[in-house]
Parts: sequence; structure tokens; C-alpha cells
Amino acid sequence: MKLGESGVATAMKNDKVVQLMHEKQQKPTKETKNDVFVSVVEELVGEDAVRVAIALSKRKEATDEEISQETGIKLNDVRKILYKLHNFNLATYRRIRDDNTGWFTYFWKINKERIYDLIKSRKKLVLEKLKERLEYEKSKMFFYCPNDGDTRLTFEEAMESSFKCPKCGNMLQHFDNSEIIKVLEEKIKELEKEINGTSS
Repeated sequence: MKLGESGVATAMKNDKVVQLMHEKQQKPTKETKNDVFVSVVEELVGEDAVRVAIALSKRKEATDEEISQETGIKLNDVRKILYKLHNFNLATYRRIRDDNTGWFTYFWKINKERIYDLIKSRKKLVLEKLKERLEYEKSKMFFYCPNDGDTRLTFEEAMESSFKCPKCGNMLQHFDNSEIIKVLEEKIKELEKEINGTSS
């Protein structure tokens, strides 16, 4: 285990949507909402979906053909993207039936309000990971090698190697993880405050 792994950066950086929202947690501006919206769409559906979502957000509603013409993305691909957005409740539609042909025309619109529900759910998942890491840090005793500042071992792992570094053979020293625990506790408290203060 790397000495530099506090668990905080890993949990936060692994979810760039939560990270972006965390960085812009103050009163969300129109620009912030757009940034978060684009990040969510890109992570959940893909890069092409961003083009579709942006084109759709410029209109009150649009058909798949109109989106295809504006973005240059093939019609079938646009439809796939729209249905994926719909699966995440990021896009909704209404349909009108042509009495002559019997075919339906779908009019799509974007659902940006759903973004903050997703953000809150993501934050809860990150919070769970941080709490698990905190419990791990509190329940274990750790050792490290001064010559190999890259490795951290639990007490059980250190005992198996007779408290000698498995790489260089030097004696292991006790590793004080109190700073890691402190950072985790602060981050957990901060996330809990953000989650409780996030409107759905």
C-alpha cells in the first residue's frame, strides 16, 4: 500500500463529477450548472452525447432528425444517445402520432434538474467509501520502511515478514496514520454537510 494513499484523493478523483461539483459547491451559477451537466453526460453516456445534449439544451425541444442535422451525428447514433440519456432521466420526450402514416414523431428535451439528484447520489457513494477507509485506518496498526518510503504494511503483514521490509530487508518502523484519520474525518464531515445542504 502506498504511503501517500489517504483514501480521500482516491475516492474523490475516481468520480470526476463529484470532484467538479465539490470544487464549485458555492452558489451554483449558470456556468457551473452547465459544466456539471456536461461532465455528467460525458461520464455516463459518452463524448458524442455531450454534443447531442448541448444541441438539445439550446432548444425547448427537438426531434432526433433536427439534432442529427445540427451535430452531424448519424441519426441512428443520435437515437441511441437520446435513449441512453432517457434511461438516466437526463432527457424526456413526448410523441405525436401522424394520423395518415401511423408513425410517431418524438420531441425531446433535456432534464438538467436531474443532474443534482445524480450528484447527491454520487456523493453518498463517495461518503460510504471514505467511511469504510476511516474504519480501516482506525482498526489497523501500520508499519513502513524508511529506506523504501513507498510501502506501508499492516501489523499482520509486517509480522509475516518478521517486521523486515520485504524489498530491502531493513527493519520496519511504526507508521503514524493520525494525519490520515484527521483528513478523512474532515472530508467526511464536509461531504455530510454538502449532502444535507444539497437540494434535490
